[in-house]
Amino acid sequence: MSEPSGLKGAKVVCIVGGPGSGKGTQCEKIVQRYGFTHLSTGDLLRAEVTSGSDRGKHLSEIMEKGELVPLDTVLQLLKEAMMAKLSTSKGFLIDGYPRELEQGKRFENEVTKCQFVLYFEVSDETMTKRLLGRALSSGRVDDNEETIKKRLVTFHNITTPVIDYYEKQGKVKKVSAEAGPNEVFEEVMKIFDPIFPPAPLRNAKVIFVCGGPGSGKGTQCERIVKKYGFTHLSTGDLLRAEVTSGSDRGKKLTEIMEKGDLVPLDTVLQLLKEAMEAKVSTSKGFLIDGYPRELDQGTRFEKEVTQAQFVLYFEVSDPAMTKRLLGRAQTSGRVDDNEETIKKRLETFHKITTPVIDHYQKQGKVRTVNAEGDVNDVFKQVEKIFDPLMSSADLSNAKVLFVVGGPGSGKGTQCAKIVEKYGFCHLSSGDLLRAEVSSSSARGKQLNEIMERGELVPLDVVLDLLKEAIIKNLSSKQCFLIDGYPREMEQGVRFEKELVPCSGVLYFKVTDDTMKNRLLERAKTSGRVDDNEETIMKRLKTFHNQTKPVIDYYDKQNKVIKIKAEGGVDEVFTKVEKYMDSKKW
Repeated sequence: MSEPSGLKGAKVVCIVGGPGSGKGTQCEKIVQRYGFTHLSTGDLLRAEVTSGSDRGKHLSEIMEKGELVPLDTVLQLLKEAMMAKLSTSKGFLIDGYPRELEQGKRFENEVTKCQFVLYFEVSDETMTKRLLGRALSSGRVDDNEETIKKRLVTFHNITTPVIDYYEKQGKVKKVSAEAGPNEVFEEVMKIFDPIFPPAPLRNAKVIFVCGGPGSGKGTQCERIVKKYGFTHLSTGDLLRAEVTSGSDRGKKLTEIMEKGDLVPLDTVLQLLKEAMEAKVSTSKGFLIDGYPRELDQGTRFEKEVTQAQFVLYFEVSDPAMTKRLLGRAQTSGRVDDNEETIKKRLETFHKITTPVIDHYQKQGKVRTVNAEGDVNDVFKQVEKIFDPLMSSADLSNAKVLFVVGGPGSGKGTQCAKIVEKYGFCHLSSGDLLRAEVSSSSARGKQLNEIMERGELVPLDVVLDLLKEAIIKNLSSKQCFLIDGYPREMEQGVRFEKELVPCSGVLYFKVTDDTMKNRLLERAKTSGRVDDNEETIMKRLKTFHNQTKPVIDYYDKQNKVIKIKAEGGVDEVFTKVEKYMDSKKW
């Protein structure tokens, strides 16, 4: 298999640690501090099975037979996942991999060399103690002493040759993981900081601002700065300031400009980084004005600095922009404010901007403002976009329960009863997406296009919709049921990082037989095409594949409340009440 050229220079750290070593928690902390992407081969295999692709079906058959998944398949899934994130990730944590020597050799030959292996070293006694502690709340059948002992023996048999191999290359970094998560992470930082300096801008709020000449974006940026405490940065201003400063870099820039050459992308990016780092401790966020002018600029910025929240696009017709610029020409005396030059500038603007807008539109990241009206009317539209973004502090008092349960588990009925008795606000991501599409807003139209292409709705969009819905209801409700969410672990992690930590996960647990029988009964009156036995079994399989990693993740935090939902509605609700009444809402 040929090496994907794009991955040649990727930064890869292999993560090794036994069950109960705490490596999952440490990976999350590394992701947050260093901007790495966390990949687990187990999660990738489950996602592929869930996708229903031909490869996923083939994998499902292999697993059902109890056979090992071929090395080629695992390697291919890793390559694809890395390629998908390459443009925006600072590096990759490959978790629980390589499990055997051959995997490691093949990965390094066909993908890229790993920087090092991070080995979380914990005694068997400590791992056993942690796993038995988890067993008290998890209900996991493999969290008993005999099974734990077998798992640890397997782990050592598999891992010892791998560690020995990399140790001979001087590539193993050992961390004693006996202590608590924060103490362990102090040791991790000692390893990572010199090699991958933490990005101070990693969590900065960045908005790319786009609009043609005469769109009024400069005036709107001033208002955003005044109301929301953002810092307004223009690459043009930064370049001019550097030239004026008389620095060595400024002199080089002068030479480049005098020759009529383009300023290198690296220089523009470095100036932006320095300007942002100077303000990051006091600024609420950054408006990067007239940037990116080309796709490569945006991609590089998001990879090397931070992800943009969205692109704020001030849309104005060419006749309106021309009229404004000609009006300005009467007082400005600017030589480029004549009709012929204006026409050329507008053509250049559209040519440059269209690919950028298209790229971010596909990600659901463009917020379009109709900027034809007067300054105040335009800013009202801007406020509708920025108010939810800046209301994070208000969410700190919100209490959130994630609600998880398979089709036919009865969770919808139980949510209705919780709303009635406890006054919670019930939100469903599916309902919010449908409502947005029906609204015919610019974002709704983007969503409709994404769905019609059969693509997944970006995580950022779902998060935005949930956040807006929570903020909208926050004045009258403090407690929220988020129904059918998170469907995958990353959704939960992002929600808790960017909005508010959840109080718990209500998991309505029902056997497949019961769910199937309930759905078949419903089919007699529902007329729903997906209420037939074959489709039901597929839906249940998808549900389990998606949900298991989510439940396991929150189980480790003792946040899962398992409700056995086999009985009648009232019987099940009695169990719900027992939990709800034990908490202060």
